[in-house]
Amino acid sequence: MKDSLYTLVRQSKTDDNSLNTVIELFSPKIISSLNQTSQQDREDLSQEIKMKLLFCIKNYDVESIPGYFQMIEQLKKRENGRR
Repeated sequence: MKDSLYTLVRQSKTDDNSLNTVIELFSPKIISSLNQTSQQDREDLSQEIKMKLLFCIKNYDVESIPGYFQMIEQLKKRENGRR
């Protein structure tokens, strides 16, 4: 069974294999984006992107993600604040 991205990010806080899996999941997008850059810069940019991805994964608080009903309430409050 494949783990969801949420589960992998959550596990990656303590498990390097999960962290590597997340990076592998993003690799096609990274490669696609790098194809828009000059050939000589791609390797350096790839490393920089992966380092940034590692930083974001390690520092992202997955426990702060609101549930469905919490999100609806937040959206209602935001909408009411704009009026």
